[in-house]
Amino acid sequence: MKLNKRFRWLMLSAISGVLMWLGWCPHPFPVLLLFGFVPLLMLEKEITDQSTGKDNRDVFIFSYISFLIWNWPTCWWVGNTTSPGSGMFANCANPLLMSIPFLLFHITRKKFGHWIGYSSLIAFWLSFEFIHLRWELTWPWLTLGNGFASFPQIIQWYEFTGVEGGTLWIWLCNVLLFLIFTNKKFNTTLIVTTVVLVFQPIILSLMQYSRHNSAEGLRTKNIVVVQPNIDPYNEKFDRSTLKTQMETLTGLSKQKINQETDYLVWPETALPQGVWLDELQTDPSIKECKKLIKKFPKLNLVTGATAEMEYDSAATSTARYEEVNQKYYDVFNAALQINNSDTIQIYKKSKLVPGAERMPYPGLFKFLEPLAVNMGGITGSLGTQEHRSVFFSDDSTGIAPVICYESIFGEYLTEYIQRGAGLIFIMTNDGWWGNTDGHKQHLAYASIAAIETRRCIARSANTGTSCFIDLKGNISQATDWWQPTVINATLSVNHDLTFYVKHGDYIARIGNVISIILLLTLIVKRFVPSFLNNRTWN
Repeated sequence: MKLNKRFRWLMLSAISGVLMWLGWCPHPFPVLLLFGFVPLLMLEKEITDQSTGKDNRDVFIFSYISFLIWNWPTCWWVGNTTSPGSGMFANCANPLLMSIPFLLFHITRKKFGHWIGYSSLIAFWLSFEFIHLRWELTWPWLTLGNGFASFPQIIQWYEFTGVEGGTLWIWLCNVLLFLIFTNKKFNTTLIVTTVVLVFQPIILSLMQYSRHNSAEGLRTKNIVVVQPNIDPYNEKFDRSTLKTQMETLTGLSKQKINQETDYLVWPETALPQGVWLDELQTDPSIKECKKLIKKFPKLNLVTGATAEMEYDSAATSTARYEEVNQKYYDVFNAALQINNSDTIQIYKKSKLVPGAERMPYPGLFKFLEPLAVNMGGITGSLGTQEHRSVFFSDDSTGIAPVICYESIFGEYLTEYIQRGAGLIFIMTNDGWWGNTDGHKQHLAYASIAAIETRRCIARSANTGTSCFIDLKGNISQATDWWQPTVINATLSVNHDLTFYVKHGDYIARIGNVISIILLLTLIVKRFVPSFLNNRTWN
């Protein structure tokens, strides 16, 4: 009997994990996300109802299994690099973190009952995602609201809520559907509420999506995007290939640029050799870029580059020491805007990939940097900058230079917009993981950024998918995998600020307040037994 019970729990865990995986982009079944957690909630209820004193342990173990089954097939590609152990760690550690808010929900439900318990689940999960977007072990790839990324038609309301609105919607639908399935009585109010909650956001979004062209009356810019398709492992950081790489970039660019082109976009680390930021005007690769754009007075080249800066001392926690020249220096994954003026604008990527571009908390764990994953020619912790930089042209058009991983951090991107960016350029290199779901998911998530900020996006990938994305999140001219190519389009420049840009992740912050109150109450109830003894919580 005990074996059958635990087998049933295992099956409920597995079913929930599989439903969440199948519902995730790029799969075409996003509706599964709205009830994918129902089996997991049934599992938690059964464990609680049949409590043997080890219910906390059982809830944690079986929820971990469920999240593991969701994480592994969705993000297995993280290990499809020269260091497969990195993927194993990420896909084992992230489910562990996800199990913490679920366990806290279970404890809260036992202490305070039905309604506070299920409300706490939503609050704790929102707080988990809020933290996971901000600490240095960040991995927000599976932020729940991201799951709808392939279907921008149904999430136009993200301009008001951000991706956390999607997380809230998923959990509310799952909880209400679970309550319907487990309620022994026919509850009309509950059913009607659930139907409205499931369908109203979709209907309102479709209405918003089909309204008049939101780009009408906006200024436009002519953009050319290059996808050079340079092997990130065997070619890109090989100094003997630098000349060939530059010839590829300039050759593709010349196919599309003309006197009417406003911007030319090259991908992440298009200039891979390491340009010294205090010697940009004399750098050979910069001179080649200047030579390319010399005949085009209005052209701005926005490109990724590996950059370096020298210090007299260890000025930052990421500064390295070179014994030969006895100097300190930082390495950056940077973006540059180059035109026919003497000014080169610089941005240093500041949301870095843990383990690949940055050892978490380098001030404490700098000695572990030799264990960092080698993702090409750069190892060890890279330098960053405190605030976002916007690249401005002569006519005051502002560009948000977003580098790779940064594009999935919604509130992070809003600082570019608040500082005057009217367009977003995403420079990326998605070839590290091969032709897997990784680059497809990364592309889809860019649609969310377009909706949240209502900014058009030009996306330049070294390998992966380059494209253009409009204000509604629609992707156009998506390039094929592993193909050198060049595309061009006219994009609208928008300066309106969405509600989300103005207020950021306010939904998660409300969840934080509720979570703190609940945790404090749990602590008080645990250590002050007389507290609330005579109160009713159901």
